[in-house]
Amino acid sequence: MALKDLLQLNQKRKKIGISEERIDAIKPYLRQYIAFWREYPDLFVDFLQTGGNPEVEPEFKFFAYQRVFLRVAMRYKYTYCVFPRGYSKSFLSVLILMCRCILYPQCALFVTSGGKEQSAKIVQEKVQDICSKIPAFNRELDRRPGKTREGKDFVRYVFKNGSYFDNVAASERSRGLRRQGGVIEECVGVDGQILSEVILPMMNVSRRCADGTTQKDEVLNKSQIYITTSGYKNTFSYNKLIQLLVWMITEPEKSFIMGGTWRIPVIAGLQEKTFIQDMKKDGTFNEASFGREYESRWSGTVEDAFFNGEVFDRNRVINQPEYEWSGRSTTLTYYIISVDVGRKDCESVATIWKVNPQTVGEAFKSLVNIEVMENDHFETQALWLKKLYYRYKAKRLVIDGNGLGLGLMDYLVKPQIDPVTGDEYPDFGVYGGTYEGVLDDYKKFKTPNTEQDAIYVIKANAPINTAAHANVQTQMNAGKIRLLIDERVAKEKLLGTRAGQNMTPEERADYLYPFTLTSILKEEMMNLREETEGLNIILKQANKRIIKDKFSAFEYGLYYIREEEENKKRKKHRKISEYMFMN
Repeated sequence: MALKDLLQLNQKRKKIGISEERIDAIKPYLRQYIAFWREYPDLFVDFLQTGGNPEVEPEFKFFAYQRVFLRVAMRYKYTYCVFPRGYSKSFLSVLILMCRCILYPQCALFVTSGGKEQSAKIVQEKVQDICSKIPAFNRELDRRPGKTREGKDFVRYVFKNGSYFDNVAASERSRGLRRQGGVIEECVGVDGQILSEVILPMMNVSRRCADGTTQKDEVLNKSQIYITTSGYKNTFSYNKLIQLLVWMITEPEKSFIMGGTWRIPVIAGLQEKTFIQDMKKDGTFNEASFGREYESRWSGTVEDAFFNGEVFDRNRVINQPEYEWSGRSTTLTYYIISVDVGRKDCESVATIWKVNPQTVGEAFKSLVNIEVMENDHFETQALWLKKLYYRYKAKRLVIDGNGLGLGLMDYLVKPQIDPVTGDEYPDFGVYGGTYEGVLDDYKKFKTPNTEQDAIYVIKANAPINTAAHANVQTQMNAGKIRLLIDERVAKEKLLGTRAGQNMTPEERADYLYPFTLTSILKEEMMNLREETEGLNIILKQANKRIIKDKFSAFEYGLYYIREEEENKKRKKHRKISEYMFMN
């Protein structure tokens, strides 16, 4: 008796006993069907609804992209899927587990996500949905007491062939468990260390077949399906995506990655386009969030990162650093140098800003160079900054006046002689600052040779930091900041010239240094996580090993430029008539 004849018994409403001989007779057909369905799980689901009868219309119908999803997930050992919300990715991933449990007897699979209660809720909801749409799946579950279980934070679905899948916690509590494969749901929210040290090692035992053997090349063994919306770059989930992308090229029979945007479920009718448009217009839903949730764009480097890496890259348009005053700009253009002071194993960082005021709107601020001095005496640092000041014909030297900055100020306000060249550098006068009495503190050091109004002192506090943080983000998003291009692009441009080709490796490294420092600045900014204390914005390092000295110098410069622009606006709008008290 052929398998299709057995499957048509339901239609004939006949009861026919199943004997061992009859099962043996159709084993060749069973092997062919099961091998086929393991490659085409969507057709297996169709078969469960129609019994192979083309005249029967299935109640549950797949969209084309869903069929692709199911086939890829069943055929590859490692699958990574990045899809937006409303893509039915959780439904499809649970459906894959149920298909595998039926088609691979005595297998043990799992689902995990950021929270065990969350994964239990997701799985339970999707299993109920699948069983209601396709009752044949429900008939495969073993509902006897002690078998299939559903709870608040734990679910376990046991099949009549001995297979099962459950949800496991992404924590140390899951250490020592054994499974053959599973789904990592919303992997951007799963701790990378736990996933590497606890979850993935669970799959070190292969499925044992009915005859007691194991097939090491079976796709099910150690299979990993990563399902997620996009998150942040330089995270475990992002690095895993890159790893599987490389494997997709080097070992195409094992790995496959795929992704999509909100447009696919809209075309399929699963989502309304008006809903997406409303989300875009919502003032509380910023561009970076929309990109992650609906465009599958990875952004930033850490969760809750305050700055957007893509915005930073969009502003990297300067092809050449400047090492001195260029003289090529308008008469209104000026330079400022902003400094974060370091000492004892910490660098002092000077960011060189070229400001181009505009007739209408805010000035363009170009970060044309970054200079650093490592672990040197304040007197040496003061001499270094004075040289930079005159080299760029700078309008202002902006100094962090907290802590170490006070020690540096003590030397900046005194005249100096370069011990190598013998050149004399005058004492620098203070122009202003962010605290009352700053001018009084240093006016006693003035001499007839003082470089007047050279220094602006910032003594930051919570409100000033909040204003400075918000200013950086606003200026970046508005495209008012220009930065040096990526060092890899700069290197390609350099090697495209005869001069670059003739450089020694050391000369090339020196040339690329400002570009590299700009990339380090980006890394520092992408490592900052936002916290709030009342009305204040607090930026803290997600990775404490990544310091933020370049960002601090960068931020001080922008803060000073903003203050200067605001002062000019106030003076421009001031009318003398407002101060006249007669008619």
